[in-house]
Amino acid sequence: MIIFLNILNAFSLFLSVAFQILLIRYFGTSLKTDVYYLSIGITQFINSLFMGFLMDLYIPVYNDVKAKKTEESQKFTGAVFILMSIIGFFVSLVVFIFTPYIVKIFASGFTFDKISLSSRFLRILCIFIIFNSLTGVLNSTLQANMFIYITYFPNIISSLFNLGALLIFSKKYGIESIIYAIIFSSIINFFILFHYLKRKIGWKFSNPFNNNKILDLIKINIPMRTGNFVYQLQGPITSNILSYFPTGYITLFNYSLQTLNLLFRIINHPVFQVLFVKVSNFISTNKVKELKDFVFLTANTVVILFTIVIWPTLLLYKNIISFLFIPRVSKEQISIMYFLFLTSIPFYWTLSFEVPFTNITMGMKKGFKILQINVIFIILYSFFIICGIKFFNIYTIPIAMFCAQLYNTISYVNFVNKNFNIIDSKILKTITKSSIFLALLIFFNVIFRNHFLYTIYCNFFLIILVIIFMRKEISFGLQFLIKKGEIR
Repeated sequence: MIIFLNILNAFSLFLSVAFQILLIRYFGTSLKTDVYYLSIGITQFINSLFMGFLMDLYIPVYNDVKAKKTEESQKFTGAVFILMSIIGFFVSLVVFIFTPYIVKIFASGFTFDKISLSSRFLRILCIFIIFNSLTGVLNSTLQANMFIYITYFPNIISSLFNLGALLIFSKKYGIESIIYAIIFSSIINFFILFHYLKRKIGWKFSNPFNNNKILDLIKINIPMRTGNFVYQLQGPITSNILSYFPTGYITLFNYSLQTLNLLFRIINHPVFQVLFVKVSNFISTNKVKELKDFVFLTANTVVILFTIVIWPTLLLYKNIISFLFIPRVSKEQISIMYFLFLTSIPFYWTLSFEVPFTNITMGMKKGFKILQINVIFIILYSFFIICGIKFFNIYTIPIAMFCAQLYNTISYVNFVNKNFNIIDSKILKTITKSSIFLALLIFFNVIFRNHFLYTIYCNFFLIILVIIFMRKEISFGLQFLIKKGEIR
C-alpha cells in the first residue's frame, strides 16, 4: 500500500523537523547555520548534477533490459555501479581540490571567513558524494523491482544520526559534528542497501566500457541531464542573491522552504516514486488507457492531499515557530520566515500537479523537450528576480519560482496531452477547485495575520467548503492510497 510509504515518510519528516528545530535553537540564525546550509546545498547540487548522467533514465532503461533477460539486467546494474564509483571518486577529488572556488561560485557575496568555513565543511562532505552516488544506483535498482519500502529507511537513519550528533556532540565539537554524522550515515546506508539488493535481486559486476547499454543510457541521458542541470541553476542563482543579504537570511530562507519541502515529500514523494516506475512500464507496453487512469488518480491524490495538509500547517506555522525559536530568533525574523513560507506555497502546489506530467515526459525519454522547457524556466526565473528584487526584497525569490514554474507546468501538460490526450474534465475540476481554495487560504491568512481568532474562523470555514465540494476527489485519493498493490 502506498499509504505505508507515506507513514514511513511521515516518521522521516518528524525526525527532520525535530532536527531543524533543534538546530535553530542550538545555533540560532548565525554564520555557522548559513555556512551549514550552503555546504549541504552545494553538495546536493554537485551530487545530483553528476549522478544524473547515469541515473535520470536508469529505471526505464533497466526495465527494457530486464524485459529481455534478467541476467543482462544484473550485469547492467553491476556495470553502472562500477562506472558510478569512478565518477563519484573523480568528482569528489575535484571538489576537494577546488573547494574555495566552488564556494565562491555559489556565494559570491561571502566574506573570506565565510568562504574558509564553508570550504572546510565541503571538503569533509566529499566522502558523502562518493557513497551517496553509489546508494543512488542501489535505490533505483530496488525501486525498478518494486522493492520500495527498504529505500525509505536511509532517510530515517540519516535523520537519527543528525539528531544524535546535534544532541550529544554539538556542544563540544560545534556544528561540524553534524557534518561528520552525515558521512557516517551515508556509509551505513550504503552497506544496508548493498546487502539487501544482493540478497533480493542479485547482480554481477561487469566492465562498463564494454557494455553497449551503458553507452545507450549515457546518450539518452545527456540532453535530460543538461536540462535538469539548467533547472538546478536556480540553486546557485538563489544562494548568490541570498549571500548579499545580512547574516542569517540564508538560514531563514532555507528553513522556510525546508518546511514546505518536507511536507511535499511526505505527501507526494511515495506516489511519484510508484508513478515513475509504472509510467515507464505503461509507455513501453503502449498501455495508454492504463496510463491515463493512473495519471488521473496520481494527480488527483497529490493535489488534494497537499491542499488539505497545508491548511493546518499554515494556520499554526507562525505560532509554532514563535514558540520554538524566540528568543534565539527575533520577532522580525519570525515574520520573514512566515511570509517566505506563505509566498512559497503556490510554487509547491504547482509542482504537485506538474510532476506526473514531467515523469511521463521522462518515461518517453524526451530529453530535448525537458532541456527546452528548463532553459526558458531559468531565463524566466532570472528575469522575474531582476525585475522584482527592488520591490519585494527577499520575497521576490519564491514569487519568481512560482511564476517560472507555472510556465513549466503548462508546457509539460500540453506536451503530454498532445501525445496521450490525458487532460479531461475530471482533472480540470480538481485543479480549479483546489486552486480557488488555496488562493482564498493565502488571502485570508495575509489579511488576518495579526488576528489569530479571525484566522481560525476563516480557515475552518474554508476546510468545510473543501470537504463539501471536493468529497468525491478526496474519496478517490484515499482509495488510491490504501489500495493494495505490488509494492514490496
